[in-house]
Parts: sequence; C-alpha cells; structure tokens
Amino acid sequence: MSIGIATGVVVLAVVGCTMAVVGDDGRRLHSRASYDPFRGSAAAEEWVAHGDHAAVIRVTGEKAGEPDPKDGDYIPRTVTANVTRVVWSRPGAPRLPERITLRVNGWYGNLWGGREEAAREGASRLEPGHTYLVGLAGLGRGVELIGDDAALPYDAQTFGRGEFEGRSIGPDAYRRAVRGLPEDAVAEFAVGETYNRRTLRDVQRLLESTSPLNVYRQAALDGLYADLNLDREPDDHADEGVGDLPGRIRRQVSGLDSGTDHFLSVVCRGRGTAVKVRLTVNGTTDTRELPCNTGNELVAVKRPRGEVTFEIASVGTDAGAVAWNVSEAPGGAGTRQPDGRPE
Repeated sequence: MSIGIATGVVVLAVVGCTMAVVGDDGRRLHSRASYDPFRGSAAAEEWVAHGDHAAVIRVTGEKAGEPDPKDGDYIPRTVTANVTRVVWSRPGAPRLPERITLRVNGWYGNLWGGREEAAREGASRLEPGHTYLVGLAGLGRGVELIGDDAALPYDAQTFGRGEFEGRSIGPDAYRRAVRGLPEDAVAEFAVGETYNRRTLRDVQRLLESTSPLNVYRQAALDGLYADLNLDREPDDHADEGVGDLPGRIRRQVSGLDSGTDHFLSVVCRGRGTAVKVRLTVNGTTDTRELPCNTGNELVAVKRPRGEVTFEIASVGTDAGAVAWNVSEAPGGAGTRQPDGRPE
C-alpha cells in the first residue's frame, strides 16, 4: 500500500484519477494506488520528520469552499476542530492554537443537484462529531495534516473507533484496514493486538523515541548527482556518503587525478535552510553557503594536486542530514563544467 499525501494536495491530485462510485451510498472512494504521495505520513519517523505536533482534535463543523472550474464537479471543504490534547510536539515548534481549520476531502456534485462525499481508501475524511488523533504540520503557513495517513479515528478514547473512509468503523475493522502500512506506522501501532489496549501515552512514547534522521538521510541520498564517493571503496552508497546535522562533517580525499576536474556534490534535507561548505583545493580555501531542501548543489574541484579537504556544517541549529559525493566532472580534464556543458 502506498502511503499518504498532504491533504491540501489530495484535492488537486484526484482530479482525472480513476475513482469508484460506491454503490448509491453517496461516496466516491478513491483507490490508494491512484495517488502519488507528496510526503509520507504513516510511519512514526515521518510524523516526527514532517510534523510539528500530534494532537487529539474534535471536529465541530465543516464548510464548503468555492469550486474551481478546472476541478470539474469537485467542491472543496474545510473543517473546524477543537484541540483537546497535545500528545507530542517538535522541539521549537510554534504553539498549537486551541481551535484550528483544516483543508480535507470535500464532495462531488451530481446530476441531480446533490453531493457525494469524496473519500480515499485507507483514510479518514474528518467529519463533524468525530474525534481523531492527527499529525499536524506547516503552522507558519496555516495548519495542515502531515498527510492522509496522519489521522486516526479516536471516538470514545479508543483508537480505531469512529469515522473512516466516510463511514463508522470499529477497532477490529480498522486494524484489518491498516495492515500493510509501512513498518512502524502510527495507526498500526495504535491498534496493535496487545494484552492492554494502546493509549495516548503509548503513542507519545513512540513519537518521543523516534528519530527523523533516517527519513532525512534517505531523502538526501535520493537527491545525489552520482552514486560513487571517490573517498572510499565502492560500497552501499548509504555508507560514508551521508551524515547527520547539526554538527560538522570533515573529509579528506586523496589520490585524485590532478589532470582531471572533479566536483563535490552536496544535497541537504531536513528542517534547516542552508549548509556551509568549506573546500580546500591546492592550498586554497573557498567557503560558500548552499541552500537546503532545494536540489543537488555542485562545487567545482579544479585539477586537484594532493589532498582535497572539505567540511560541511549546518547554518543554524535545525536538525537534518546531508549527503555528498566527490566525482569526476563529465568530459575529462578541464574542458567541461560539472553538468557536462562546455566551459
């Protein structure tokens, strides 16, 4: 099963996708397979990497938005909710308001002037009168769900009881529905078959003991320009080509061909905004600041003689991860730029 997508993006993603009209019960249920997730939202690692808070909310109202002609018959929806308990917060996160508004799945107009609920397979719609445990993010831009999988039914203080896919459900049915989510999924943990029923305190402990660095590490590795670090033996590229931030990472690279241009490729992922790279080649040191969470940044290493040294450090104190490669520039000795274009 694929994992969740930010709720604000779902509205746009479903247009034109295959969807099932579920009998005549007033629902259109979208398959999980029809989505390309904007970000993961099922695993505890993803909650603490992308989220600012985990909280219990009680949905108190809903409001239809203004339809966009390019979205066909889709009617957007927002819900208002009271925050009844904050379960976990990221260090340094902005304070969560007591009342929030969220963009969620809306409706589709039909030929008879009525409306059908838009729902997604494996996710709650968030409906008035129901309680949920949710993962929330983006407080600087307005509160939003981390993604569709970051909303667990929690009526009567029971995980798995409440609204799910637009219908009422109990813990046993919910447990069957969330099987197959990624390992360490919050939903699967919350309704796990244990001697004692899982509580909010159990979920709190799970989130407090989980590190987002693995998520950041993999995202950084996925963004690398090349898959070979010349500063070590060829191996699994997750070996020494990635490090955690904050903290200073220092590497020495020797034995490079002095007649060939190289480049240092750096990619950063996390909550930070930039990294500082200090590169020493042929006795000359160059320091520059590279943006984080944008793309793969290349720093030229011109015909190195002897050892090349580079240091990477975060700008600020936000946590994250960085990956790097030192690679030959395409095109040979000093005749082309790192992207392969002639100089």
